[in-house]
Amino acid sequence: MESDRSEREDIRDYFDSQSRGDLALHLEKAATENVGGMVYDIWDVSTATARWWVVTNPTNLYTQDDFKSRDVVLTFHIGLVTRLAARYRRPFNDLPAMLLDEPWERWDRAVNAMTSAAYPEDFQGVSLRLRECLVSLVEVLQDESLVPNGSPVPKGAARDWLDHFSAFMAPGRSASRLRGYLRDLGVRTWDLAQNVTHSREAQHQDAEIAVAAVSHLLSTHTAAWMRWERQGNRRCIECGSYAVAEGSCPRCGAEKPYTEAWSAIPLDEDESAARLAEPCIPSSDISTFMSTDDF
Repeated sequence: MESDRSEREDIRDYFDSQSRGDLALHLEKAATENVGGMVYDIWDVSTATARWWVVTNPTNLYTQDDFKSRDVVLTFHIGLVTRLAARYRRPFNDLPAMLLDEPWERWDRAVNAMTSAAYPEDFQGVSLRLRECLVSLVEVLQDESLVPNGSPVPKGAARDWLDHFSAFMAPGRSASRLRGYLRDLGVRTWDLAQNVTHSREAQHQDAEIAVAAVSHLLSTHTAAWMRWERQGNRRCIECGSYAVAEGSCPRCGAEKPYTEAWSAIPLDEDESAARLAEPCIPSSDISTFMSTDDF
């Protein structure tokens, strides 16, 4: 297949940095495939002692002693990348995650972008998506019914609303530590995402830390919301007001406008057994063992 000089040089530089001195003598692009909207290039690389496959998005190399076919190596690569991406999943099932549905959707997009990131500007882009996720969170929280009568409405700054959410969801002396934790978490996470977005030296670990931090923020706020609801507070599913009282909403007049308290969905016996089963054994023609930690 055709390839430009910069592509070949990038693959050669990557291979030589990973092959422990067994430098590439010849390389050519063997195939390009689009799988689920993700484009993978497969390169055939020859050295003085062996032949290798290099697969992109993200880039990794595999010996042709184990993987005779480029179809097999691509299948293995996609499976490994999928497992790697599975490390970054919503900690809640879809039901409680609906409380902050749009922020979680934007977080998912940031994770998907990270699986194909390779350059500092890519990692900056991941953090920019995380910042959009936090903006979306603030937009969800910008509800005047969160503000008690007589209290000033936050001016609109993201930190002000995050701070107000902390005070509203964890009121009282007994929740002072939770309230302080929520407040500090919001400020620190916002600053971290901003810093990576503007860093010209951003790398994979920076994006990974930012993704984990925003996930923790969303998880904690989701849990705080669930805690608040279980204490007898409800939000109107018709107009979104928090002013629900005695089974009705004074803002829109809806009767019993609240949802049931969230509860865990139990696993059935078959799913429990499947999760406890031993890992599958690879086919006999593949001797390579590679975990997500080795990737």
